[in-house]
Amino acid sequence: MAQHTEGTLTAFDGITIFHQAWLPDSDPIAVVMLIHGLGEHSGRYAHVADALTDAGIAVHALDHRGHGKSDGKRTFVKSYDEFMKDLVQFRAHVEAQHPGLPLILLGHSMGGNLAVGHTLDHQAGITGLALSGAALQVGSDLSPGKLKMFRLIAKVAPSFRPEGLSAKAISRDPAVVSAYQNDPLVFTGKISAGLGAALIGAIERFPARYGELTLPILVMHGTDDQLASVKGSRALEAAAVNADVNAHYYEGLYHEIFNEPEQDRVLADLVSWIRSVVQ
Repeated sequence: MAQHTEGTLTAFDGITIFHQAWLPDSDPIAVVMLIHGLGEHSGRYAHVADALTDAGIAVHALDHRGHGKSDGKRTFVKSYDEFMKDLVQFRAHVEAQHPGLPLILLGHSMGGNLAVGHTLDHQAGITGLALSGAALQVGSDLSPGKLKMFRLIAKVAPSFRPEGLSAKAISRDPAVVSAYQNDPLVFTGKISAGLGAALIGAIERFPARYGELTLPILVMHGTDDQLASVKGSRALEAAAVNADVNAHYYEGLYHEIFNEPEQDRVLADLVSWIRSVVQ
């Protein structure tokens, strides 16, 4: 039975950031820093943590500012840098808890985007980068004209909320969708333009820097993901020419591959990759 702990950190601007950890009974072989997606929270990954702790891997996760049990206006940031500063601080906390252990970053969706952003600027000391349905490409529905309008809205009214996410697109399992829709810690409303613009800006900057990545990378993506285009993961796989990229594209799976009926296979692939990287 994994040991579960909770705590808080005070961010650079005074925001209180909630975090939690799942620790194996024996000495861990590695530590995973788990970075959740847009609108959700770290508590939705308890089953992922169970699979990892069963394999002797410690897991630490935070709730992003404006998400879950953390403070802040819901799904809002003034800039991408706010997320980046929070991750630097949280990583320091995680590393202090497990000095010398191999560190794996695991990011889902927006969390995958943030994990890439952090790794590009702070690659030293990271043993491996694992990405699940990472948000690495702007949707095809956002034409250049729409992007221009979106940036203008974000500049003059960053708190404006133009659109939200479709809960039915997260998983083919109706029970997962229902739990998501009824989870009081999940934000199911529309996303702020400020946060959207921050992510879009990062997505546009990333491709030119993929060649800087030199660590092992695990890319995991469902081919029927309607929330984060699989093309973004394929582009990273192709452009990260100096990294050891291991890619799994799961045919027919939706956005939350850890919450699909095939989740056991996906989690087994994750555990197997972490073991191979650590060993």
